[in-house]
Amino acid sequence: MYLAQQINIPMNEIIARLAPRSGVELLYDICLYIVFFLCLIVMFMQSDKQLVPTILAGLVGALAVIAKLNVFDPKAFGSLVINATIFVFPIIVAGITKAKRSQPLAIIAGVFGGVYFFMFWFISQRG
Repeated sequence: MYLAQQINIPMNEIIARLAPRSGVELLYDICLYIVFFLCLIVMFMQSDKQLVPTILAGLVGALAVIAKLNVFDPKAFGSLVINATIFVFPIIVAGITKAKRSQPLAIIAGVFGGVYFFMFWFISQRG
């Protein structure tokens, strides 16, 4: 059952959903963990005057958690939007940031986001 279909969710269920799974889902989880931690690092590497890259990097981290929690059905449009955002926004952050040392990390996060996006689309969304 997907998280959006449930109303009262106990905290242990959320923690269990954040844990690594097995099979193909383990590959999804590894990509999402890498994207989350890289975007977290990129977010903290931004200066105080770089609000847009900071917010975009934080948004990608939050969307990685939402994707990991399996909020939407894999074939739902919301799932496609979340996965595409996980792919595109780190690359946008790499392009607009003034913190030059965070650019490689943002690009790597974008590459892993792209791997996750296309792997999830090819295996789980195509039907």
